[in-house]
Amino acid sequence: MRLHRLLFGAWCALCACSHEVPPASPEAAAPTRSTAQLLNTYWKLTELGGQVLATPPGAREIHFVLQSENQRVAGFSGCNRMMGSYALEGDAIRFDQMGGTMMACVPDMELERKFLALFPQVARWRINGETLRLLDADGKTLATFESRYLQ
Repeated sequence: MRLHRLLFGAWCALCACSHEVPPASPEAAAPTRSTAQLLNTYWKLTELGGQVLATPPGAREIHFVLQSENQRVAGFSGCNRMMGSYALEGDAIRFDQMGGTMMACVPDMELERKFLALFPQVARWRINGETLRLLDADGKTLATFESRYLQ
């Protein structure tokens, strides 16, 4: 009986040391499980129109939050606060009545203009892990965001 316990303990120890072998190629890997929630999450802009964006030190991040309690969207577009409404139906999303404050920023407001111009084009959304992609009607990625959580 003591030998069985010893063998069982050794078997358990060996099983604990085993690990899964990663897939040979990225294509063989399964998609990352979505852990982020679309609603009530702070979505920081990381890519717009294929261009990767980095927030300069000390600058506010371009972001938005889809508020579940009133189907409102709020955020910061690079210079101004933005707001509007949204409608969801499965993976389809539509933004309406988008607007914002009207402060001028130096030196350039081009990024803000591009960011705000994407919302009328958005037709669908996809979350993979902690990344949100807003897509047009043809499935082309318009913008990519990284999740941050609200307290």
